[in-house]
Amino acid sequence: MKFKGHEIKTLRQRLGWSLAEMARRMGCNTQVIENWESSLIVPDADAINQLCYLLNYVESNADQIVRKPQIEREMEERRMAQLTHRDLLKDLQ
Repeated sequence: MKFKGHEIKTLRQRLGWSLAEMARRMGCNTQVIENWESSLIVPDADAINQLCYLLNYVESNADQIVRKPQIEREMEERRMAQLTHRDLLKDLQ
């Protein structure tokens, strides 16, 4: 799956995350997120996996996301500072 810059920005906003928060959770810096959102660079394969995970979560829990960023609470409960490839594999198994 490919993400356009505006789709990444919309996803971040739906999560209620700032650029800094998304960068921290994805293990990169804010400039990378800004470049994705501006379509200056495209996310690598690991980032695409993380973005797909977030998008699927947001879409399947849209009614709850509106009230509070649910993914943030889940990540805190799982004591995750950021999503990793291993976390995604665990969720898929």
